[in-house]
Amino acid sequence: MFKKYFEKAVRQLLGSFLSDRALAVLRQDLRFSCISIHNAVMGTTKGNLRRVRHDYGPLYLNLGSGDKGVKSAHWINVDGYAQPNVHFRLDLRQRLPFVDGFFDGVFTEHVLEHFNREEGLALLNECLRVLKPRGSIRIIVPDGGKIIKTYFDDPSELLRHRGPGFACAMDIVNSYFRQGYEHQFMYDREMLQHQLSSVGFACIRSVSFKQGKVPKLLIDNEDYEWESLYMEAEKLA
Repeated sequence: MFKKYFEKAVRQLLGSFLSDRALAVLRQDLRFSCISIHNAVMGTTKGNLRRVRHDYGPLYLNLGSGDKGVKSAHWINVDGYAQPNVHFRLDLRQRLPFVDGFFDGVFTEHVLEHFNREEGLALLNECLRVLKPRGSIRIIVPDGGKIIKTYFDDPSELLRHRGPGFACAMDIVNSYFRQGYEHQFMYDREMLQHQLSSVGFACIRSVSFKQGKVPKLLIDNEDYEWESLYMEAEKLA
């Protein structure tokens, strides 16, 4: 209880001097820095790595799993927050603590947009590194192209899908592209394909909700179906 009131008091104090945007950036930087320091001091990451087993068969990475971590010996769930089934709390702006070619597949849903373009590119490069040859990535992000097209073609559809609490369609567009300063970079099909290709992914293809080449990676959240861009790619070697 004391911790809750202390954190609230600190936020109020900082809010007297900093803008909402600065507070949002500072909050994220402090959280990730604390995670990195905690893991280094406590040896948490190394301890968890020793418990990862490959004798169960294929191993998959759920990157940014949140509270949707898969409870299975075939999955490793990673996030910046402590959530059920999260095995590793990591700063995803840093190198992932896995050796090259560690995973058979990577799944990430509504995570990449929380990083700027350069950070997102670095994260995709890390995904490529930890994948085995012929391993696949399934990546899902808000579809910036669809949001913009819907705004011009049928703005009322944005209101139907996003729900109450918004003044108008443009208010919803801003919620996708900003989300309280949490969203840093939005993608359409061409942009995401470019980013994947830039780091060395091949066989890049657009897919759809619960449809794809690797059945084990089809753990899509149905809440994101309407607004999302679905893409898969492979590591050739």
